[in-house]
Amino acid sequence: MTPEARAEPGVVRPTDVAAEPWRNGRGVTRVLVARPTWRISVAEIDGRAAFSEFAGFDRVLIPLDRGGLHLEIEGVGQRVAQHSSIAFRGEDRVTADSGDRQAKVVNVMVHRSCIGADWTVSIESGSALAGVEARDRPEADAAAAVALTGTVSAPDARPLPPGSVVLAPGTARIGATPHDVWAVLRLRPAAASDA
Repeated sequence: MTPEARAEPGVVRPTDVAAEPWRNGRGVTRVLVARPTWRISVAEIDGRAAFSEFAGFDRVLIPLDRGGLHLEIEGVGQRVAQHSSIAFRGEDRVTADSGDRQAKVVNVMVHRSCIGADWTVSIESGSALAGVEARDRPEADAAAAVALTGTVSAPDARPLPPGSVVLAPGTARIGATPHDVWAVLRLRPAAASDA
């Protein structure tokens, strides 16, 4: 699937996209959505691996696996639990350690000079994805929801495995339960955030 196809509104499952090596060759990622100013991917981490540098980007990482992930950011270690998020700069020296297992993480990257400061990634639960659709915020550049649990179904009733991305307006037709967990990305261009 081409980056242009991935950028179209709709649903993208991790299995729809071929794995690509990290810039530094120490892991693999599946780029699910690629836009000029942001992207969402699912990375696979085996053991200890240094992250690639992405100068000019801000990043949010969300572990999908029950064991979470240990990160060192600029030499400071911390454990990131399943379905929780941690933010860091693309320039930061970051090393992940999944121990003796493979870990999968959702990776959101936003270019700070193009978007400005008005963007969020929030962890939400429930069957309603309130606020994801851009119709309530016409100035929004984009909005996406990432399934973090595996009981969600797409508008065509096919299951959405963890890491699947749904772009607005498709979020209105998702079948979910009150126990489902989502990562919701909301963006506003820098000019709109000054209004």
